[in-house]
Amino acid sequence: LTKFIQDMVPLLHLDPIQAEPIKYIISELGANVFEHADSKIGALFCAQYYQKTNTIRLGIVDTGVGIQNTISVSHNADSDLEAIGLALTPGITGTTRNLGGTDYNAGAGLFFIKSIAKVNRNFFMIYSGNAMYKLLRTKRTKRVTLSADPFKDNHSGGEDFPYWQGTAVGIDISLDSTEEFSNLLELIRKTISEAIKTRKKEIYKRAIFI
Repeated sequence: LTKFIQDMVPLLHLDPIQAEPIKYIISELGANVFEHADSKIGALFCAQYYQKTNTIRLGIVDTGVGIQNTISVSHNADSDLEAIGLALTPGITGTTRNLGGTDYNAGAGLFFIKSIAKVNRNFFMIYSGNAMYKLLRTKRTKRVTLSADPFKDNHSGGEDFPYWQGTAVGIDISLDSTEEFSNLLELIRKTISEAIKTRKKEIYKRAIFI
């Protein structure tokens, strides 16, 4: 994966500030396939630059077990769409029930990627099983806020799509509006930390009053 990123990213002819989020996205999506998908073919990755809009579109697809099967190992997910929602929630990972994940898997990779798209007012989509979630672009007239609950974001999708055995993820990156990557990561980390604290408090309260 590291070799692939080293070989591929220079082909996009990006400035360093533009390349950082691209490298992060490729690394996270590739790692997800190797760690969770159990895909016999690995993954297919593509990238296309659109000069008219100065945008790069990234996509990765695998034919693995799918998000619902992965998430259901540690969490209850009754549908593909519910599983996608959990996969996009910070602190949730299919490797453990612990909020915040483990030292090796924090359950935040897809949330990071969705947040990169949202802060830069770009599209993001994820498709698995018969469900699809698409983050819609935030209008320039609106202030961007990050939510731990993906269904509170402006989005479209559903769970009546043709069945896909595996997972597909796509994201647009507008090169005209790429935020300083270090600042973006810090904002996302704060959102994740606050979300995990809130979820732990909710669980603690439920336990007290049972």
